[in-house]
Amino acid sequence: MKNIILLVKSNIKRNRMGILLSVFSGVVLSLLIYLMGQFVGSVALSKIEIGVMDYDKSILSTDFKSYLSEELDYKLVEHESYDYLSELLIDKSISSIIEIPDGFYDMFASGQDGNITITSTDDFENAAFLEAYMNSYLAGVKLLSVNAKGDQRAFDRLITEYKEVEIPISKSKAFDMDLEQFRQREGFRNTIGFFLQIMFALGVVLSFMILDDRATGVYNRITVTPVKPVHYIAGNSIFGFILLMIEVVIYCGYIAIKDVDIGFPVYKLFILMLLLSLFITCFLVSASILIKSKSGITVVIMGYSTIGSILGGAYFPIDMSPEVLQNIARILPQFWFMDAVTKLMNNPMTDISSNIIIIVLFTVLAFLVGAVSFSQNNKRG
Repeated sequence: MKNIILLVKSNIKRNRMGILLSVFSGVVLSLLIYLMGQFVGSVALSKIEIGVMDYDKSILSTDFKSYLSEELDYKLVEHESYDYLSELLIDKSISSIIEIPDGFYDMFASGQDGNITITSTDDFENAAFLEAYMNSYLAGVKLLSVNAKGDQRAFDRLITEYKEVEIPISKSKAFDMDLEQFRQREGFRNTIGFFLQIMFALGVVLSFMILDDRATGVYNRITVTPVKPVHYIAGNSIFGFILLMIEVVIYCGYIAIKDVDIGFPVYKLFILMLLLSLFITCFLVSASILIKSKSGITVVIMGYSTIGSILGGAYFPIDMSPEVLQNIARILPQFWFMDAVTKLMNNPMTDISSNIIIIVLFTVLAFLVGAVSFSQNNKRG
């Protein structure tokens, strides 16, 4: 045990940059909870944008645009080029294009009907509401036009009086939502993918350390020292686990201290991350024993972590993928980790014991692979 502790201390001194990198990663992940939450919240709750081409530029067209922006809370993107607005519409940057024709004011002032052209693509719901609001506005202006009886001065006076009358518009939320809770939970949800990637990236430090020892002969010379091979593997594994847990402690500590609402108790998240850290440590040690080059180990670790994160559902719901990929994802520990997190976010009282058991079994499997590989290499030595 004494030799293992000495090895752990030695590894910490040798890899202070790795420790600092782990601390930095934990801090960055904590900040990402806030930043990603703000970003997702602003995108999800942003105003609907519509393009406007005002060829009339009259008091009536100005009043109509004011009705859209102030009363209905649309964000107007005014431009004189239809081609420019068409590109925005195709890119779905705006919902619709409204064209206010030249002579729009003159038609109503003379007692005739005016019209406005709406162009939309596949945003049928917003287009339908916009058209309904527009028809309501034009119906009101038509009544003023009829009352003015073709007298432009009378029409202007009625328009002025109409603008001063406050017409209440009843608005109701489609669903009740705590905005801050939404931002916090979405911020947490969107940092999980970064967490999985960074955990494996940090593990490269451990793998490179083992490969350097093999290259310099330290790995082979341990047989003639009081430090046994099993001590060497244990010391490196504990160091790797500590390296990963520093990030986990900072991340979970931030959530606990700042009382970030992730939808379930933070201690459950800590347990899941602890178990995943154990698996990653065993996986990295096994890979470092089996693979002899730094380029090879880097490709394996980053490739496995990227594919595992994608198929595991860290970036998009796995239900959206083909059934074949869903079945493949079940052989990855990242899937069971993400599945447990998703279940807890939906219901904090849900039973995730099966997920925990499967992650533990993956860890045992990785440990056994590493133990057998190390035993065979030691016999050859």
